[in-house]
Amino acid sequence: MDEIAVLVLNYTYEPLHFTNARRAVTLLLAGKAESVESSPRVIRSPSRVFPLPAVIRLAAYIRKPFLERVAFNKKNILRRDGYTCQYCSRRGEKLTVDHVMPRSRGGQTTWTNVVAACLRCNLFKGNRTVEEARLRLIREPVHPQFLFSVHLMRHPHATSFLDSWRKYLVAVPSSP
Repeated sequence: MDEIAVLVLNYTYEPLHFTNARRAVTLLLAGKAESVESSPRVIRSPSRVFPLPAVIRLAAYIRKPFLERVAFNKKNILRRDGYTCQYCSRRGEKLTVDHVMPRSRGGQTTWTNVVAACLRCNLFKGNRTVEEARLRLIREPVHPQFLFSVHLMRHPHATSFLDSWRKYLVAVPSSP
């Protein structure tokens, strides 16, 4: 029973995390959560029989600090920018990253100072600022938001409960 994943929603129906079935049942029996979606499986005890929950909602709102962050690396910068040069709109996999404010001028290697750039634009810009190179950014670089639903879909039990979880997650594609 422990290996079965249950989606835990905050009081406001926002996804919080996974828990195992045993913990979910404990929360239900203690009155700290309610079952929102049931799975086809049932739990039997000497005195009760009830469906195993697939999704539970906590009875009280839990303040959770935003701890999960998108890893800062070249792959995620390219994903954030849609594999598109932020100076000329050229698309493709053969892109590099560019510091909007060059490091030699005090620019830092952060989400808000690094963009995807094609090799031609990156070489043209060189050690200059965007204004000095007379280039224009298509989009200002921002820190991407962590997508909880993408993280959830990597869980090993995601496929078995996908339909039950789908309406509570953001940007999860529907089944074909």
